[in-house]
This record gives sequence, C-alpha cells and structure tokens, in this order.
Amino acid sequence: MTERQNEPHADAPATDDLGRATTGPVARARFIVALVGNTVGALALLVGAGTVFWLLSLTGGDEPIRSVVEDDTTGTETMSFPILMALLSMIAFFFGQFAARGRWGADEGYHSSGGSFTVLLRPVSVGLHAVLLVVALAAWALVMVVPLVLEAQGAIAASDGSTALSQYWTVVTVYSVVTGALAGMTGVSLLKKLTYNESLRRHGWTIRKGTPSQLRWRLVSHIWRAELGIAAVAGVALGLAPLGVHLESTVFSVSFAAAGAALLAGAVVMALNAWRSGLPVERVESYT
Repeated sequence: MTERQNEPHADAPATDDLGRATTGPVARARFIVALVGNTVGALALLVGAGTVFWLLSLTGGDEPIRSVVEDDTTGTETMSFPILMALLSMIAFFFGQFAARGRWGADEGYHSSGGSFTVLLRPVSVGLHAVLLVVALAAWALVMVVPLVLEAQGAIAASDGSTALSQYWTVVTVYSVVTGALAGMTGVSLLKKLTYNESLRRHGWTIRKGTPSQLRWRLVSHIWRAELGIAAVAGVALGLAPLGVHLESTVFSVSFAAAGAALLAGAVVMALNAWRSGLPVERVESYT
C-alpha cells in the first residue's frame, strides 16, 4: 500500500470525539432531536414538580383535590399526573441526551454473558453530576422534611381525618419515594464516576477477559447497572424513614433507616468494584 493510500481522504466529513459526523443531514437531525428531547424533558420535569408542590399547597390548605378537579373524586388521577410527567421527561431526556452525547453500535463480541448492543456516552461533568445530586436531595427535603416541620409547627390547615389531609400525606409519601430513589441512584452513580477509571487504571492488569469473575461483573454491573437499582431501593427506604415522625412510630423510622443503610452500603461496595468488568465506564451495553 502506498503512502498516499494511507493518508486520510481530504473530503472525509469532520467528526467529534465519538466518531460522529458534525456536518450534513445526520448531524442536523441529531441536533434537532437533542434540542427537542432535552427541551421536552426539562419542561415535563418542571410541570411535574410544579404539580407536586401545588398539590401540597392545595391539600395542606384543607382543600381536597375534587374541589378543583371535580371529575377526580378520589384525587388519584391528579396525584398520579406528576409521575406521568416524570416518565415523559425520562423518555424525552433519553432521546435528547443520546442524540447530544451518545453513539449506538452493535457488539461484535456478543455472547451469552454479554449484551448485543453498545452505546458510547460522553459523560456529564462531575460538577453537573454533583448539581443533579443536590437538586434530587433538595426535592426530597421539600416533599418530606418541610411537611414534617410544618406539621410540628401546626402550620398544616387540613383538619384531622379529612380527605384533604389524607391526600396531603399520600403526596408526601409517593413523591418521597420518587425523589429518594433519584437521590440514591445519582449519589452512587457519582461515586462510581469518581472512582471507576482510577481503579481500572491501577488494577486493570489483574482482570482476565472471559473469566467467570470478569463476565459476572460485566453482566451485573456493566450491563444491568445493578448497583444503581440497589441504590434506588436504598434511597426509597432512607427517604421514607422520617415518615415515622408523622406516624409516631420509632420502629418504622429505625427499620427503614437500617434497611436503607444496609442496601446503600451494598450499592457502594458494588460501585467501588464495578471496574472489575474491565470495560470503560462511559460504555453502556444492552441486550435490547
């Protein structure tokens, strides 16, 4: 092969760090998908969060949901609306973030212990990741801690035994679960990001590709991200633990806190050992 043949073609399209074309119709389509997806995701998230705080204000003021939404006699549909917005936000962000910083490809080395598709994602910065964790914790505090403080101060107008008060604490419980799960996942994900590559750099030489240990970590952590699922359950348990103050049950608080702490410890251990898969942390693998 001649030296000229080894040279890159002068008219080859410009690419980014993921090897994606930065000009042409595909790049323009990717930009549009990223813009629309991220915009819809952000708006849906804001609408959902706004609805949660409106519900707390409404029911805490001794007004049941049916006083505003007459067709929703039980309030269930209205209380579920923020969850639908959260799902819409997740779907929109999936497409928006993938278009902005991801590249999809087939896994040529697919076998029974590995995925069939891979995605390379440009990681968000540690700073932004930390901001997301703070936002998740703040949202949890607003839907759990603030209502408990208001109750202790006697500032909740809803009367005992009323429908409004029941709906108020239902909203508190449901969205403490949601925000607690998000905080747990975001926190463990941040820990993994901070430690993964350094651990892989220092200890990667000990990994033997194709061994039962490597394949197990590839399946459990790299493909299924099990540590994040466990962290979500831990976040739910820890997020609900303060509810024992409202229920006047120390057993409730202690049992949920203990279960959450144990699960979180397990998730942390898994996150700190996830490098044993031997694969880059920014690489996502899936059977789909």
